[in-house]
Amino acid sequence: MRFAIAYREREFRLWSYVPSHSRLLLRSGRETSGTTRIDIAFGDVSAVSLPVLMDGLTVEQPDAQATHDVAERLGPRAQLDDLLILRGHGYHGYVLASLVEVDESDRPLWEPDKWGICSPG
Repeated sequence: MRFAIAYREREFRLWSYVPSHSRLLLRSGRETSGTTRIDIAFGDVSAVSLPVLMDGLTVEQPDAQATHDVAERLGPRAQLDDLLILRGHGYHGYVLASLVEVDESDRPLWEPDKWGICSPG
């Protein structure tokens, strides 16, 4: 199944990555990029290659060339069934994750996410 998440006019940050829980959170705050806050959560993360600041963001399944490029980078033991390609203005990267969820809300920038990825305590 093909899918895409696209926020081409928003600025996202790599907000939290918790390797011990295999979770990654990207965030676009309403204070800098629009009228809502957008959180994109990735679960069961096994590899990440992203800049900290992302100008525009699309998340999509890879084509054959992208899969080949990441396989060369990660080696023959990499399981690429859950490969997602992320790109925007001036960058491209990837995440290996079996779960992806989006939450768009009116929450302030520093309030914890709904999944508890970057909750205090």
